Amino acid sequence: MTTRFTQFKLVGPALILIAILIMGLATIPYYGMERLDADVRERQETLVKRNISIWIEDVEFALTAWTIWDESIAKIDNAFDFEWTDRNIGRSLIGTSRTRFASILDADGKMIYSRTAEEVQERPFFARGAEAIGKDAQSLVENIRARENSVTTDGIPAPIALSKIEVIGTDAVLLTASLFQPDFKTAIPRGKTAPILVSATPIAGSLQEFVGTRFLLDDAVIGPMDLVPSGHARVEIAVGLNGQSEVLSWHPPTPARDLMRQSLPLISAVIIVLVAGGVFVARLSQRAAVSLVTAEQNMRHAATHDFLTGLPNRAMLESEFKRLAGPGDLVVACVDLDGFKGVNDRHGHAAGDELLKQVAERLMENGRENDVAFRLGGDEFVIFMPASSLEGAEWRCRKLSSHLSEPYIIQGAEVVVDASFGLSDIHINVANTCDQALKQADTALYAAKARGRGTVVTFSSLTQSETPRSLLAAYA
Repeated sequence: MTTRFTQFKLVGPALILIAILIMGLATIPYYGMERLDADVRERQETLVKRNISIWIEDVEFALTAWTIWDESIAKIDNAFDFEWTDRNIGRSLIGTSRTRFASILDADGKMIYSRTAEEVQERPFFARGAEAIGKDAQSLVENIRARENSVTTDGIPAPIALSKIEVIGTDAVLLTASLFQPDFKTAIPRGKTAPILVSATPIAGSLQEFVGTRFLLDDAVIGPMDLVPSGHARVEIAVGLNGQSEVLSWHPPTPARDLMRQSLPLISAVIIVLVAGGVFVARLSQRAAVSLVTAEQNMRHAATHDFLTGLPNRAMLESEFKRLAGPGDLVVACVDLDGFKGVNDRHGHAAGDELLKQVAERLMENGRENDVAFRLGGDEFVIFMPASSLEGAEWRCRKLSSHLSEPYIIQGAEVVVDASFGLSDIHINVANTCDQALKQADTALYAAKARGRGTVVTFSSLTQSETPRSLLAAYA
């Protein structure tokens, strides 16, 4: 009895310490697991919301080619011309973009024009007719009207557009309302309010397939909030036919839970070989951390880069401008492809997408190492050229224009487009913000396209007739 008691005094503290260590290894991860997984879920929800917002902003920005246009004001608001509207708005919008419904509300809110693509007229959303779609967009229209009074009259106006996703059965559509505005003020609205374009863009496949595939979500499901399983990540994404909110939910990554599940056999092994088990768990923890960081980096990359070309998107414009403009000179170039619409019309959207990829590759291959190229949407690109004089940047843009005008092989066919460039130097023109520099370069781009295909124009070289008076006053 005494021998056993002595052995217990010698071994007991060690056994108790080992038991405490084992209990700590088992309980501490359990309580921390839920908090870590909840943080990962919240972070992924935020990234998904941001990705969806950026995608919608890209769609809204693409509509400015039709809505921010003096001739639209003249032919729709000043004196309504049905044939012009059908040709240049309805048919053009449906024929050159993924939009499949377009209608126009006049200044009094009356629908004066509508067109639906033939291939979607039997789909549940579109089969209800233009008036029903117009009613769905009423809340968007009211918000546009509320924001219309804040429109500034100086320079080319910023787009005013709002969107929402509607779901009818398995038919998901992005519904957008955009305000018509003049660009160079050669025509202005007759009254205090301007016409509004209501457009509908179908989302390919089911909405859960589209969002789940685009953002790499596991088991993505769309339904009412009360049907979302406990523990699932969720983002309010759409509106149903009865006005009920539709929530996107998915199974979020659970690195802590997965780690715990993988570590259970090792925790048992720690009872026998505590140190070896601890080292192995540490290695697994390191792998899980690397996997989590990699997944988060991929999500951040998807939020700040164009999914088609891989170039940075408009979300990175401001931060890159501040980074590159700080050390010294910076030239901002706006690029637009001449003839891109014809490629889409003749060869289809798949060919247009392939052309944009090849254009992006040529921009990266023929630019300097420290130049940064962006894709804003459609066939519009921006290049930041740091540590460069305006003359040097103009010369490089002419070379780039030459490279971009060389033939492309698209789907076995030879395709040729040109590229026009508009340049702005922030020191010469005192454009101290990213927005000002882009507006100047965009104005120069308008002048370049007016002079002819493949033209390079600097903002400082524009004549009185080529520059809006308001911009001349603002940057004098």
